[in-house]
Amino acid sequence: MAERRRHTGTFEVERTTGSHEVLDRLFVYGTLRQGQTARSLVANSVKKTVKAHTTGQIYAFPMGYPGFTEGDGNGRVIGEVIWLSELAATFGLLDAYEGADFARVIRQVTLETGEEVWAWVYTLSDPGAVKLGTLIPDGDWVRYWTEQS
Repeated sequence: MAERRRHTGTFEVERTTGSHEVLDRLFVYGTLRQGQTARSLVANSVKKTVKAHTTGQIYAFPMGYPGFTEGDGNGRVIGEVIWLSELAATFGLLDAYEGADFARVIRQVTLETGEEVWAWVYTLSDPGAVKLGTLIPDGDWVRYWTEQS
């Protein structure tokens, strides 16, 4: 299977969103959410956090983290949108942390206020990887992980 390209440039933002704005928002659904194990990676770069959700599905993997896929579009994934500073350094760090198993893509998410915004999200590079994980039916990693502990 061909490797999915990481979309990092402003051209991709403009093509996807129709805007020239710098996309400083990231939708986080797993270990980067508040109170989770990897939040410390971005804690100093977070300017603002708002609860949010998007369509798709997440799967829990035995290694202790979830993976997002657009799935059939019927599911709902719970998370947060975080606004980031120091974008080049922060996304460089996050891209390295997520590794080749994940690709950063742009998609619409819905804030708790009902407003829809564009945000980056890390999605599984190989959608077939879901067969190695367990579907989280309600799309809430924090609830799922808390119940497993």
